[in-house]
Amino acid sequence: MKTVYLIRHGETDHNAEGRAMGQMDIPLNARGLDQARQTAEFLRRYPIERIVSSDLGRAVATAEPLAGALGLAVEPDARLRELSFGILEGKTVAECELADPDAVERWRSGDFDAALPGGESRRALMKRTREVLEEIVAGPQAHVALFSHGGALNALHTHMLEHGNPAPREHIPRAFRFHNAAVSMAAWAEDQWRFLVVNSTFHLTEESRQLLY
Repeated sequence: MKTVYLIRHGETDHNAEGRAMGQMDIPLNARGLDQARQTAEFLRRYPIERIVSSDLGRAVATAEPLAGALGLAVEPDARLRELSFGILEGKTVAECELADPDAVERWRSGDFDAALPGGESRRALMKRTREVLEEIVAGPQAHVALFSHGGALNALHTHMLEHGNPAPREHIPRAFRFHNAAVSMAAWAEDQWRFLVVNSTFHLTEESRQLLY
């Protein structure tokens, strides 16, 4: 059996303000750094053999305390980056709606091929995250931790949910939602994924902020 641990990065100031980051490289704030430390304390009890992270700084910084505790390297992988929101990155939802209401409406429709101006489609996100998951399944390590972002984790969880479906759904605007530093766990056994934990923040001392979008 193979176990994958999926972790969202800790909090940033943009998270606290409800701003879409996409692929902007926004650092963790003080709360996010503390969340990374607490997450490492929780996950160090598991036999994790490999740590792969989005190459964006907020994800790498969340992974580093666990890597240090386990004596492992953080392997950056750009395929685990957040979806690119193009020209709307750095804006709040309200600002996005004012800037380009038609584009936001198309985005909210869940169309897999819709992309915000200068951004990336969900289909592209699903393709690159699927590649990472397939490589892990084929790889030798039995316990792998992935540090990523809300949208990319949504894609990864959806791959797991839809595995083996001959006609997987393409309408997944927010099938899963994740708090900062939330941990999910899934086991690969008998050619299928089984969720063990989804969006757990029990290891954090502070209550999670409300999910704003």
